[in-house]
Amino acid sequence: METMPTNFNPTKDGTTDPLSSIDTLALRALSLFQFKNYESASLEFSSPIVCFLGNNGEGKTNLLDAVHYLSFTKSYFHNSDALNILHEHDQAGITGEFLRAGNPELIHCAIRKNQRKVLKRNHKEYERLAEHIGLLPSIIITPYDIELIWEGSEVRRKFMDATISQYSPVYLDHLMRYNQALSQRNQVLKSYGKMGAPQELLDPWDYQLAFHALPIFEERTRFFVMLEEVFAQVYSEISGGKERGSLSYSTSLAEASMDDILKKNREKDRILERTTGGIHKDDLDFFIENQPIKKFASQGQQKSFLIALKLAQYMIIRGRSKVHPILLLDDLYDKVDDLRVSNLLDWILDKIKGQVFISDTHIDRIPDLLQSKKAAFQIYKIAQNTCLSHSTSIPHH
Repeated sequence: METMPTNFNPTKDGTTDPLSSIDTLALRALSLFQFKNYESASLEFSSPIVCFLGNNGEGKTNLLDAVHYLSFTKSYFHNSDALNILHEHDQAGITGEFLRAGNPELIHCAIRKNQRKVLKRNHKEYERLAEHIGLLPSIIITPYDIELIWEGSEVRRKFMDATISQYSPVYLDHLMRYNQALSQRNQVLKSYGKMGAPQELLDPWDYQLAFHALPIFEERTRFFVMLEEVFAQVYSEISGGKERGSLSYSTSLAEASMDDILKKNREKDRILERTTGGIHKDDLDFFIENQPIKKFASQGQQKSFLIALKLAQYMIIRGRSKVHPILLLDDLYDKVDDLRVSNLLDWILDKIKGQVFISDTHIDRIPDLLQSKKAAFQIYKIAQNTCLSHSTSIPHH
C-alpha cells in the first residue's frame, strides 16, 4: 500500500506545535459486504484527503456512513441496523483498518437481521458497544444536519451527547444510566395511568435520575462554554465575517436540582404518564445577528452555521480526546456557494491535521479546487455501487 504523505502526521518531537501531543488517526482500508447498496467493496486510502465523486444515488454517502459506523457502532442516518443491510439479504459486514498513534486497529462490525450486532476490535468482541466509543472519533457533516435547526430538541441533545461521549466515557455511562432510569420511571407512570403511580414505586427511579442528572448537567455546561467560544471563531472565519452567529443552552437544572424538578412535577407527571422535566429536556438555540436562525436565516446562512457548528465540535473533540478525529464531508456544495466552499477548504487545510473524506456530485469541482490550493488528495469515482477507479495527487512544491 502507498505510504501516507509525510505532511499527514504531525510530529511529536517539537514543543512549539500545540498539536504535537495529539495522536494521529487514519483509516487505511475499508471493506464492505452487503452493506446498504454495496454487494462488496474494498478501498485503500493513502492520502490525508479522500474524495468520493459521482452522481446522486451511486453510494458515496454510504461509504461515509460506513466510516461513521466503525466509529459510533451505528449509522448516522438510520436507527435500525436492519435498514443498513443490502435489500433481500439478511446480513452485512464492515471492516476498517486504522492506524491510531501509529498502532494498527482492525475493527469489524457484523450485522444480522433479528440478531445482536457484533463489534470486534483486533479480533476480540466487545462485551459492551459503549466501550468502543471514543477510540476512533469522527465528525460527519451532511445535508441531513438541517434537522439540527428544524427538528425538536432531541436532535440537538444528541449532538451534545455524541460530542461529549467521544471524549468522556464517564459522561456516556451517566447518560445511559439516566436514560434507563427514565424509561423505567415512565413505564411505572404509564402502567398506573390516571390512577396515579404510588410514590414509593417512583422513589428508586427518582433517586437514580437525580444522581445521574447532576454530572450530565455539569459536563454539558462545560461543553457549551467551549462550544460557544470555538463556534463564534469558526463561523466568523468560514463566513468571511459577514455576520455573527451565536448559541444558547437552555436547561431547567440551571434553576433547580433534578430532585426539586421531580417533586414539583409529580402530579403533572402522573396526569401525563411521563416524566415532564429534567436534563432530557435540555436544548440548544441558534441565532444569527441575535435573531433565531430558524426564522430569519437564508438556506446558505443555515448551512454555513451548521458547518461551523460541526467544525467546532471537531475542535473540541480533538482538544479533549487528544486524537485527530476523522472528518466526513457529505455533498459539500449543497446550499453553499463557491466562495464559502473555498473558505471552508482553506480553513480545513490550515486547521485540520487529520484525515478528511469528501463527497461531491461533480467529478472535477473538488479536485480542481484542491489542486489550486496545492493540497494532496486521493480520488475514488463511484458509479453503480462500484468504486471504479482511484488516483492520487501529490502537489509539487
